[in-house]
Amino acid sequence: MKCTSCNREIMNDGTGFKCPECKKKIVRCNPCRKLTVKYRCECGFIGP
Repeated sequence: MKCTSCNREIMNDGTGFKCPECKKKIVRCNPCRKLTVKYRCECGFIGP
């Protein structure tokens, strides 16, 4: 898996959830979550 925010390969330090708009899976690494780096879903939704 790769982080949606930074495209970093995720091994064990990430989390996944569904996009609030289209319900596709979003995956983020812990550093991006802690720094609240924005992410963009394929549908165009941008989250904190």
